[in-house]
Amino acid sequence: MSRKHGVLLYARADAARNRWFIQRLCECAESEGMTLRLCIAEDGFHLHAPYPDFVINRSRNAAFSQMCEETAGIPVYNSIMVTEITNDKYRTHLFLRQNGLPTADTVLIRSGDACPADYLPPLVAKPADGHGGAGVTQLSDQAALARALREMSRPFLLQRQMQTGWDTRVYVMDGEIYAAVLRTSASDFRSNFSLGGAASVIEPDSEMRALVSRVQEILPLDFAGVDFLRRPDGGYVIGEIEDAVGCRMLYALTGLDPAADYIRMIARRTERGI
Repeated sequence: MSRKHGVLLYARADAARNRWFIQRLCECAESEGMTLRLCIAEDGFHLHAPYPDFVINRSRNAAFSQMCEETAGIPVYNSIMVTEITNDKYRTHLFLRQNGLPTADTVLIRSGDACPADYLPPLVAKPADGHGGAGVTQLSDQAALARALREMSRPFLLQRQMQTGWDTRVYVMDGEIYAAVLRTSASDFRSNFSLGGAASVIEPDSEMRALVSRVQEILPLDFAGVDFLRRPDGGYVIGEIEDAVGCRMLYALTGLDPAADYIRMIARRTERGI
């Protein structure tokens, strides 16, 4: 049986922050009889024979996925479709809405755009390409809204505010719910674990499960996070889908080993030629 070879793509800054996870992925690949080579996206990624058997793209850059999938027919995890859609928050919003899934009311503000008259505080402003809560700002009054319109880099999103300091991340692996973590914060309207929020493992309820199942039907996820926000009047909206989903919460709170399980999934698929 020939030894399978894979490439792991990361942006330089993300690779520096995720050294342990990268090492764990490479170790697990060796345990499965495969090799996994780290490539830094900013250094360029050039296809040449022999092609890798698979690519794990955690760079958030869909151009690499396009080159691998469409030019060379190399399987990429997550797929180009997932990477293209989920790393643009407004595109994610439109895609989910067009497919009948609940999201917070959202408008894209480009250069020179004014705020729609019916978007009144409290609102949330966020970069269209952000992740991990970076750059997300709460606009509690008209002065904060005016300041955001003056100072935020375009394009950015304005979103009607959901319940603050609460969200749930549902991890999806191989199309199935892998784990779910409730994140809360008493001191920040954002609940991100990386920003100091509290986190606890939960069992997703039937509404979350149904929504994840619907997401999987329209956007097959190899390994990603589906983030739920709670409406002030009850029920959920999908806040975002995290392509290169972080795993620190899972290692901190559970006995799961997502790197090992992800590589095992890829090994099974690679052996089956899918």
